[in-house]
Amino acid sequence: MFCGQKEISEKLYGLLYQLNDVIVHYFCILLSSRAVQNGADKEGIWGFLLKDIKAELTRGSRETCVYCKKKGATISCCGSKCRRVFHLPCGLKNGSMHQYYQSFKSFCQQHRVTQVVDLSELQNTASVQCAICKDDVTAAPLHNSIWAPCCKRNAWFHRGCIQDLALSAGYFFKCPLCNNVENFKCRMLTLGIYIPSSYLKKLNHRDASWETVPNAFAELLERHSMCNAETCLCPHQDKRKYQHESGSWEIILCHTCGSNGTHRLCSSLKCDQEWYCIACQTVADNTARAKKKLLELPDDGNGSGISVMIEERLSHNREVQRRNIELMRNAARPLSVDDPIVISDDSNDSSIQCVTYIDPPKIPHIQVIQTPQIRLPVISGYSSISTDSTRNLDRRFALSANESKSLTYIFQGSIDLTSDDDDN
Repeated sequence: MFCGQKEISEKLYGLLYQLNDVIVHYFCILLSSRAVQNGADKEGIWGFLLKDIKAELTRGSRETCVYCKKKGATISCCGSKCRRVFHLPCGLKNGSMHQYYQSFKSFCQQHRVTQVVDLSELQNTASVQCAICKDDVTAAPLHNSIWAPCCKRNAWFHRGCIQDLALSAGYFFKCPLCNNVENFKCRMLTLGIYIPSSYLKKLNHRDASWETVPNAFAELLERHSMCNAETCLCPHQDKRKYQHESGSWEIILCHTCGSNGTHRLCSSLKCDQEWYCIACQTVADNTARAKKKLLELPDDGNGSGISVMIEERLSHNREVQRRNIELMRNAARPLSVDDPIVISDDSNDSSIQCVTYIDPPKIPHIQVIQTPQIRLPVISGYSSISTDSTRNLDRRFALSANESKSLTYIFQGSIDLTSDDDDN
């Protein structure tokens, strides 16, 4: 009686209600500019009393729709200094937007709320994929596309897809990409998405559509009733599916998962004996072996032995990870003859490392002209690999450019001298 339409669409006009001789779409009365809720939620049509609805119909009979030019328009644009009045279907066809919370404002196409989007997300109106229907959607704040601020990157949806999701999910409505609830739901309400639980309050919080299907969770009450033993000994015709309440052909479920079963006789189970399927038995055996290894470790009564072992193992793993990172970094550049090769033996608890070179670096003979005096690094001591002896030196060597034409190499880091000859 407000919009003159016979179409029943909860997505566009809300549910269709009849109160005595008045038949209205819920959104038509909810969005009417002068309609008031003077009753409780259980009175009339969710608080809209019969006399108030008829009064609004009388007022609308004097207003003309800006789009179809017919009488009966009751929805006014809330834009500043905008005097447009229209029917709900006419406004939706011409890009109007409606907010289904608090004062239930309506806006014409010219004054509708425009979504604020990060500049990095505006891809020159390039098409991206809607995360719900997987069809292309224009990545721009248009009347038929919505951007999710909680996900930001490529989080574009069709407005119709978001509205269908809200109707289906009810109070479970959340971002389909990151599962954000508060930020996503508030932004969708601001942009004109109708969420059932947002206006029905405590009396009629809407369940998700998958919870309203009859016997939707009936399979959760079903009990496994088949023998999964490798060799079923049951002589009956149904064999593995045959069961009896007690005795040899009673099906005993796995004590851990309950997803597999066996006849008592097929697994030679005694009275009140627990049974484990192959998968659960494997996990139980591995757990038992791990506990046994922990119990065999030395302990001072406070569990410090186990703690030290775990800490040593973690420290070893961190050291191995650090070495692997260094190797991956060095793999990006070609190997040079000047690069040392680190050989590690992790077979024992103590790590033994030996630093060596592929070939001794060759010093090229280069003519040096007017080179300032260069000092070699001071070697205070070195360790011999062959004799395990250490010698201390306190010698300084000066090399002038006029005395030698050879290029001096300065070795950084550890210097490994494998000879004990002091003359070298």
